[in-house]
Amino acid sequence: MRSLIIAMTILFSVSAAHAETFPVITDKTVLSECTDCHMAFPPQTLTKAVWTKIMGDLSNHFGEDASLDAASTAIILDYHLKNANDVSKVRASMKWKTTPPASRVLLASRFIRKHKGCEAAFAHEKVKLASNCLACHGDMQKTGSTKENLRFLPASIRASCGED
Repeated sequence: MRSLIIAMTILFSVSAAHAETFPVITDKTVLSECTDCHMAFPPQTLTKAVWTKIMGDLSNHFGEDASLDAASTAIILDYHLKNANDVSKVRASMKWKTTPPASRVLLASRFIRKHKGCEAAFAHEKVKLASNCLACHGDMQKTGSTKENLRFLPASIRASCGED
């Protein structure tokens, strides 16, 4: 019985360690404005300087015009600056710190390392883009967990992404 408990503890620890957890975003402005086009990315993934740059040029937001009114922009920027990875004490944010800082989530070494081999998944019809995080991490916006669910992908793609 004791060995079963130890084995289950190790199994739980390994699977829990695989997924990072970010604080759930609860700010209504961040959720309503950011999720119009994409998931509201955890502010802990980038630095204050990067969030300032991203929010400072919303008319050219990665090739799209995402302009907002000044009040909404200020609220979103403030939220991201208060929770950026260079000020956050959240454990997951420590893993996203890089020198030099990444200019976007998809270029962060943590993102690249965690998604190595998942290129076929990004091209899958139900994912389409590497930035479509919710396709594979469906609970992230509700729970903050990056735990993935790849069951919708063919077994060969799941295996290349580390799940089979």
